[in-house]
Amino acid sequence: MSDETYVVVGGGLAGGRVAETLREEGFDGDVVLVTVEDRPPYERPVLSKGYLLGAEPLTSAYLHEAAWWRDHAIDVRTETMVTGLRPDDRLLEPEDGGTL
Repeated sequence: MSDETYVVVGGGLAGGRVAETLREEGFDGDVVLVTVEDRPPYERPVLSKGYLLGAEPLTSAYLHEAAWWRDHAIDVRTETMVTGLRPDDRLLEPEDGGTL
């Protein structure tokens, strides 16, 4: 297993697909996806069409069910805001303290 870690900031479609693609392409290190929202990555266009019209539940817009993220060893951290970036150290600082 790789000792590398990729941290994806943003829980939209692009962020979710980046994390998904890392696994599909064989990356076996740690993958962490952080989003300030209170839900896992979801497709905003689907949300605006189905959910807002009352035709579909909110979960229908999710990229994957919670089990998929766990099964693919992707650490999804909701309600997490990144407030600092230390590029020389290759670190991110979440609002709640610590580093990624």
